[in-house]
Amino acid sequence: MGLVSLLGLSISNVHAAETANLDPAGYIRDWVMLAPITLPEGVSGEDLLLREQVKGEASLKPKAGDTVKVGSKELVWKNVTTATNFFDFNATLKSINDQSAGYMVTYIECETDIPDVTMTVGSNDQARIYFNGVDIYAFTEARTLEFDGDKGRVTLKKGLNVIVFKVINVQNSWQGAMRLLDKTGAPLKGLKVRLTP
Repeated sequence: MGLVSLLGLSISNVHAAETANLDPAGYIRDWVMLAPITLPEGVSGEDLLLREQVKGEASLKPKAGDTVKVGSKELVWKNVTTATNFFDFNATLKSINDQSAGYMVTYIECETDIPDVTMTVGSNDQARIYFNGVDIYAFTEARTLEFDGDKGRVTLKKGLNVIVFKVINVQNSWQGAMRLLDKTGAPLKGLKVRLTP
């Protein structure tokens, strides 16, 4: 069952460790980031969220150093490790980026299928999530970041699972957070978080 309208960064070296773990509370802190993508003025965040800013966004599988051309601008995917349980695009970019879109992608590696995983999400502002290529979540209104604001269940499959987390910023803060819990509500253990597919 997919989610329904229900997440201090540092950019790490491309040659940093290829695998990490969820933090003790189950939050994902390791991502591959693409941002900022400047969006047209006068279009609602909801409309922008439901449009692709990058072709084939549901099936993105980037690694650090990959490039994407958006309009006339070329952007580079970068590894990011958060210092806190949420990511902050503006803090990472060291600039305020109103009317912008950004992507965070991570790879969760499992030794076996894990059913009934609770995925919790918070964002500032609009957010969309693709899980293993499937569009499972969209929050279409402007809001402040609320941890565990939305929850839904997914099944992590044996092998590699791909999470694409897209966040639109209308103005001011631009953040997201996501964590994974087991069916009892406890943080998942023993998962590997990868930065390459």
